[in-house]
Amino acid sequence: MAEKLTVAILGAGQIAGGYDCDKTADDGVYTHAGAYAKDGRFRLQTVADLDPAKGEAFLRAWQAGSATTRLEDILNGYHDIISICTPDRTHFGIIAEIIRSRSCRTIFAEKPLALTLAEVTEAERLAREAGINIVVNFQRRFDPVLDGIRRRLATDGGRVLAATAFYIKGLEHIGTTMIDTLIFLCGIPHRVLAFNRVYNRETAEFTYEFILFYDGFNVTVKSIDTEPSAYRYHIFEIDLLLADCRITINDNSRQVVTRILTDYAYKGVKVLDDRRPDHAETGYGLAMLGAVDYIHRITVGNIPHTINTPEASALNKAIVDSVILSHDRGAPVEIGDNTWKR
Repeated sequence: MAEKLTVAILGAGQIAGGYDCDKTADDGVYTHAGAYAKDGRFRLQTVADLDPAKGEAFLRAWQAGSATTRLEDILNGYHDIISICTPDRTHFGIIAEIIRSRSCRTIFAEKPLALTLAEVTEAERLAREAGINIVVNFQRRFDPVLDGIRRRLATDGGRVLAATAFYIKGLEHIGTTMIDTLIFLCGIPHRVLAFNRVYNRETAEFTYEFILFYDGFNVTVKSIDTEPSAYRYHIFEIDLLLADCRITINDNSRQVVTRILTDYAYKGVKVLDDRRPDHAETGYGLAMLGAVDYIHRITVGNIPHTINTPEASALNKAIVDSVILSHDRGAPVEIGDNTWKR
């Protein structure tokens, strides 16, 4: 049997492993540690967290080899894969140090990769020159059901007429995921118009509301964030009105509801059939397993790294910056060709 790949996880919070330790009856896998453990081809060797109590609790929960509070212990050692599950503002600095120390083959980083386009570009350059993979955790790209919707939208019958989406907890944090998912499904927009923003006290950043313009349709992206409340409930929802049906991705990406056209009471009038919608599960609960399977394959050299790359994060960041610029200007901003590569 092939030797297991060694893993270090930096940060011992919810996305690192906590969500899979404190779940309801849902049997999905939603964390780095949970996916590595479920896959079976990885060995969690080290967990690092500034809080020694959190690190020790994580070590016990996931049977890691050791816990540390020092990044230097990671940089001075070697792991096949290092997962970065630390606060957003720390991502670029940690990534740069890991690459310079050559302490792994693959970095699996939580989004966003960095908080500025210059940092994203620099991370890509450093990784390319060092021959190290950086995979950013946009796990919805590994959901086969969403991939099926993406392929349907690329056909003539899947023509989009209009769409709406909802997200929470800041443009840089969750908004980046929404933008990446919309690019995955619909392609790259050519213009953006921001029309509102709300300060989210939990993430200490603004959640923006905006419109992404495509040829022939647009996507309105809204939020339930409000000034008085840091958090009400989680939502990540995309509603697509197509030429021949309506597809709604809801339940925080776990369900797809499809409504087809049907006759109405008035002769010659077609409506969307809300009385008999089709409900189906997505593959979101297992998408993290798809992500770590991909990470295994690129780490051992079976396939080239082409999914959730730093270049893709640069595009996401360019659109995030365009949303902010549009709000500041009070006018639409053109995305332009290859803006993220300038």
